Amino acid sequence: MKPLRIFALWWMLPISALAVERFEPQHLTTKPTIDPGSNVFTLDQEWNGASSVNIFGASDLKYKGNVSSGAMAQMLLSHDGKTAYTTSVYMKRIVYGDAEMVLQAFDVATSSPVREVVLPSKLAMLTPYRHMLAESADGRYIFVQNATPATSVTVVDVQSGKVTGEVPTPGCFGIYPALDAQKFSVVCGDGTFASYVLKADGSGAVRTPSQQIFDVDQDPIFLSAQRVNSDLIFVSYHGNIYRVSDAQQAATLQERFSLTTGTTGGWAPGGYEMIAYNKAHGVLFVGMHPNAKDGSHKTPAKEIWAYDLARKKLLHRSPVPEVKALTASDDAAPTVFGLKDKVILRFAADPNAGFALKKTHEHLNAGEYNLEVEVRP
Repeated sequence: MKPLRIFALWWMLPISALAVERFEPQHLTTKPTIDPGSNVFTLDQEWNGASSVNIFGASDLKYKGNVSSGAMAQMLLSHDGKTAYTTSVYMKRIVYGDAEMVLQAFDVATSSPVREVVLPSKLAMLTPYRHMLAESADGRYIFVQNATPATSVTVVDVQSGKVTGEVPTPGCFGIYPALDAQKFSVVCGDGTFASYVLKADGSGAVRTPSQQIFDVDQDPIFLSAQRVNSDLIFVSYHGNIYRVSDAQQAATLQERFSLTTGTTGGWAPGGYEMIAYNKAHGVLFVGMHPNAKDGSHKTPAKEIWAYDLARKKLLHRSPVPEVKALTASDDAAPTVFGLKDKVILRFAADPNAGFALKKTHEHLNAGEYNLEVEVRP
């Protein structure tokens, strides 16, 4: 009889309890463009699948969108901030066999691909570094770092969307476009630089070596560099600044001086992209770690130092939570952005307090080794 009692209770339930809620389907839409305002771009590089370029609002780190790229990507933002370029590897069989390597261009405003150029299968596959992918001063060419392991630079004409040539750069690495649009320089393993002036059609280049600029054994330099006026600024593993001019046919050392004079604790630069420059005040921000020793040059920063390049003066030391990479805005009220693992951090710099940094925002899942963080209007 128990089943009969249950049956009777079923029919005693009110009709409202048996009514089925009306299904209202969701209609997904996409915004035609990202929100207006200044942006910060981070690269989340992957070796096991697709990489991505993430776009955040510079004022509050609000997530605006992203674009997808291939494995082992490098990233570059165009001078005008309207186009993001990536180099990518698309592996047919993942662990062996053919791999297609491409340069991709994305429209920043719509976060959509606009062009793709197939590259020679020589692309340098490594952790992201800003100077593995570069744009000529006039925006006509994109320069791509190769390593097979022989080093060279692929030249891509942006207007035609074609590879125009390959420039051998034996024993040298990194790409530093000059203010002369047909020229770039590279850092060489013997402590010299080599400068290359492209042919009119970009099919090749004439090479000019420099005299020795740094001692690779006693004071090696990082590949990270900043353009300060007409010169390039590099820092060394031991905390020295090298100011290099690439204005003439051969690169020349303009000056060398120490960041750490008068300090204690064995502090030295560390990380991946460990320097950033604020043009409005001529201040270089440097990620520093203590107790430096041989091999500690990739140690994330425990402090960010604000340094006046003109007066050669240390202005302030701000503690930070193990920042691997940083960049800074160029305006009168500087903002500094840093990366800690997959976290992007936003710091406000106070010009009235020696450019002391105060954290204002952070955002997770920004990228593991994002070394191309840029701020653009």
